[in-house]
Amino acid sequence: MTTATMTMQPTTADRVKDWARPHSALLALTAVLLILCVITATRSDVFLSVDNLRNVFLQVSVLSIAAAGTTMLMVAGGIDLSIGAAMSLVGVSAATFMQSGMGLLPALGLAALIGMGIGAVNGTLAAYSTNHPFIITLGMAIVLQGLAIAVTGGSPISSIDEALVDFGAGRFLGIPKPVWTAVLVLVVVAIVLRFTVFGRRLYALGGSEQATRLAGVPVRRLKVLLYAANGLIVAIAAIVLMSRIASAQPLMGNGYELQAIAAVAVGGTPLAGGRGGIAGTILGVLLLGVISNSLNLLGVSGAYQYVFQGLVIVVAVMSQRSR
Repeated sequence: MTTATMTMQPTTADRVKDWARPHSALLALTAVLLILCVITATRSDVFLSVDNLRNVFLQVSVLSIAAAGTTMLMVAGGIDLSIGAAMSLVGVSAATFMQSGMGLLPALGLAALIGMGIGAVNGTLAAYSTNHPFIITLGMAIVLQGLAIAVTGGSPISSIDEALVDFGAGRFLGIPKPVWTAVLVLVVVAIVLRFTVFGRRLYALGGSEQATRLAGVPVRRLKVLLYAANGLIVAIAAIVLMSRIASAQPLMGNGYELQAIAAVAVGGTPLAGGRGGIAGTILGVLLLGVISNSLNLLGVSGAYQYVFQGLVIVVAVMSQRSR
């Protein structure tokens, strides 16, 4: 082998640089998360305890599920502001079915169909309307929230099947069952995005809707399926939330839509779509969860917690736009 040939071969450092370049955003977010953990651990002996770490994962389990669906939407250049209201309506619907004497599995199955139906309606409106999904789903959020309040009369429903309550409080291998549910949803969505034709079409749709249509992809049908799938994921999030709070409340999903969008955006998936993925979303969710937990342990008041979380989100998103 000649000297010229040897010098052309990439070194280990070159390979590391080639790998790190497209993953720079994830590496930076991981570094921020680790630094935050180190700072909190030096100021609180409780932070690294098994119970506290278990609590952090449990607290972000519902958000992780909602953010998984939001990742698919944002990869495709879509958005859904009705997630929180849909969670509320799905939850109170499931509780109403149980209260009427319906079995647990039929009640949850019917509630999941309601979630998918809501998503399909959003997708149809987004596909066949010239209006932006932001406006469409904002209007749907108001409609769904009103329906959730109407169904319950504004009062929580506590007639929840004991098996569902036991699921929310139960553990498997020492890990809360809601966390296992979140992991399963995240893994399934990651596989769909990375290894399926449906997932590749979502990235193409986010990159250029016109080019995707010219490539022969039925864009309208794709949008309806995307939003319907998101509706199913939202229903799963609502059911897990019900199991955790042992009731169904007309405002129980309030705020989850903004948290999910924030976590996905912090994780590197832009609102314009075309790139991003579940790995970044997981880091975004964990960052928001660790920030909240750290500020609680350090005794920071709730008002300042919102300020700090908001600043972190703004800085993270702005730094991504500058790259």
